[in-house]
Amino acid sequence: MANLKINNLEFKKLIPAAKLEAKIVELAGKINEDYEGKTPVFLPILNGSFMFAADLLKEIKIDCRVSFVKTSSYARHFQYGPT
Repeated sequence: MANLKINNLEFKKLIPAAKLEAKIVELAGKINEDYEGKTPVFLPILNGSFMFAADLLKEIKIDCRVSFVKTSSYARHFQYGPT
């Protein structure tokens, strides 16, 4: 597997794309089976899960709802009391 370079950072591919795709199809199949007759709600966290969620939802064949959640990796720190 070739390495991937983005913005002067080099990444080593650890899992082949075909293996990931097969697992996504397998997971979607299990969700389709387990939630048949129901309407699950998917809540992918932006921005990190966007591509995974898109690939998974393409394979979901049951009725469902999707709503994205936006959050930050950085928390604000507050100091309470006198400074």
